[in-house]
Amino acid sequence: MLNDIFEWKKVRNFLQYAVYLILTMLLQGVLFSRISIFGVKGMLMPAAVVCAGMYLGGVKGAVFGIFMGVFTDMGFSENTILFTLIFPAIGFLSGFLSEFYINKNFFTYMVLGTLACAVTALAQLLVAIVSAGAELLPGLLTVLLQTLITLLPMALLYLPFRKRKANE
Repeated sequence: MLNDIFEWKKVRNFLQYAVYLILTMLLQGVLFSRISIFGVKGMLMPAAVVCAGMYLGGVKGAVFGIFMGVFTDMGFSENTILFTLIFPAIGFLSGFLSEFYINKNFFTYMVLGTLACAVTALAQLLVAIVSAGAELLPGLLTVLLQTLITLLPMALLYLPFRKRKANE
């Protein structure tokens, strides 16, 4: 009877991505909130959204991005909806590009993940300039450093998708 109600493969996939989202948030909150280089902390969530978008497709990547954005906005002390707006666009764009224009491999993921981290950091800088009057040049240096700090751990987020790629 339950088999008629649920598609167990979809439920299993949903749970896998929910665990991926939670583990990424824990990694960000526990590890990256404690480690800073020159006062700058890395941010993994845009790379996780890129990875999900690449392997789920544009629409599902955007849905994953909405959830990641909402939970990220709840995790930060500012009361903004910045990540809720940016992450779905990143998820959709990476999914769209991987469906039609680019290959799904590690190198492509690293390039798109780096771009997503840079775009997210630039959006954070723009909000800081508009709302708090931050300066542009030190802000751009922070954007660059935040993106560079994220590169090595970003590679770890690809590991769960290696298996998924082999099953396609």
